[in-house]
Amino acid sequence: MKKKNIFQNQSQEILALFEAAEDRSKVMCVPIDYAKKDHVVMFCNGNGKIIRKPFSVKNSLEGKDYLIDQVTRSCHHHGIQPKHIFFGGEDCGPYADNFITALRSENWIVAGVNAHDAKKYRENMQASTDQLDLLGISKMLLSCRGNCSPAQSGIYWNLKILIRQRRKLVHMITGVSNRIHTLVDVIFPGFLNEKKSGIFPFSKGSLALMDDRFSAQQISRRSRSTLAKFLSRHLVHHSDRCAEKLQQYASQVLQPPESHMATLQVSLTQQVKLYRCLQESTHHLEKEIAENLAQTSGAFLTTIRGIGITLASGVCAEIGNPDKQKPLNNLVSYAGIIPRIKQTGGVQGKIQVKKVGKRCNRILKDYVVQSASHIGVQGPDDLKSDYKRRNAKGQHADFGIARRYLRMAMCLMRSSQTYLPKNLRSSRICKEERARYYLETWPRLREKWQRANALNLAFDKDKPLGQWRNMVQELYGIELEL
Repeated sequence: MKKKNIFQNQSQEILALFEAAEDRSKVMCVPIDYAKKDHVVMFCNGNGKIIRKPFSVKNSLEGKDYLIDQVTRSCHHHGIQPKHIFFGGEDCGPYADNFITALRSENWIVAGVNAHDAKKYRENMQASTDQLDLLGISKMLLSCRGNCSPAQSGIYWNLKILIRQRRKLVHMITGVSNRIHTLVDVIFPGFLNEKKSGIFPFSKGSLALMDDRFSAQQISRRSRSTLAKFLSRHLVHHSDRCAEKLQQYASQVLQPPESHMATLQVSLTQQVKLYRCLQESTHHLEKEIAENLAQTSGAFLTTIRGIGITLASGVCAEIGNPDKQKPLNNLVSYAGIIPRIKQTGGVQGKIQVKKVGKRCNRILKDYVVQSASHIGVQGPDDLKSDYKRRNAKGQHADFGIARRYLRMAMCLMRSSQTYLPKNLRSSRICKEERARYYLETWPRLREKWQRANALNLAFDKDKPLGQWRNMVQELYGIELEL
């Protein structure tokens, strides 16, 4: 489709405000340089003329009221209507979220501008002060560059916070497990190798053994029947054989000096406690994530084979409300899974394909690439064959399938539909074939939500998946049992 406007990234809300005012001098722009304690604010009209020089505003309710009062006074003095005012500032940390929310709750337009782009609008590229930053923000806002309706709002904002917190906890768990490996390699070398010890690493039985006076000598001295009962209580299968294998291996390993053992054991015990605490917090967050995902159209992503609740939540949270998201081409670039292209020298100039850009949403990139990798192994047959074909041709299969996955994800979320293989999408397909497909895939979908303890909530009659289930049962005359 041909583009009808060269300004593709302008804010429609700010454009509408300028059109309603008709005269740019009758528009007030209020750029804000956010800070934890004191914001710096300036007033200017739509032509860029400074109405009031920069001044300080507290990051508090009192500061918000003071700012509104000063804006109202300036509007009255310059003959500007309150409906022709808009605020804006750089996307920043959470310390300014409450201030922005308070302004938006009073129906003021508040735009967010990208800090990297705003830097290009500064008068001085070598220095950075509050006043220089305000000028850059002002120029960007007056060019109608800003996001007044963020895609992450409401339930999508909650989901984004939860999924990012889980991501941080998983990173912390990885760090703790690495430290446990370091300590165990001294106290009982090879214990965390299942082939040598017979116990799966970081299972309940493994953590229980490491929690109290853990050493190869202590394992060797224990009664085999007592050790087997201990392992059985902590859900270790074939506990008798595991106890025998573990004691045989314990008698063969090198041990640290006795003078160091107590210190190593205390350190290991504390790391194990921390590991358990992080695991418990992660499990709790995963349940909350599933409950939030069930309330959005992102729940339909779990109908794709190979995509679980965590991956679906990660992609859905970073994309946000699909109805407020930019076109797919912008989203693919935002995710950092499309190569950069350079072409010059006229029509005959050669097109150079370069590596993907570093400027992207790295969290979204991580989730869509992980999703593509899972689809390539466990996904639908047509996507698996495409993944193998790309690999065979030497292409970047993860990025290629990730782009296909994003297209599918946006389509499923916007249309509130479940995934259907290509051979079942035609209107000429009989109902029996689709009904058979739903019956075959239903147990897998039900199991995903059951593992997250969110089955009843996800398929509630008022939730997206629940509405889909009721519709399918009525339309095809089948029973999808919970």
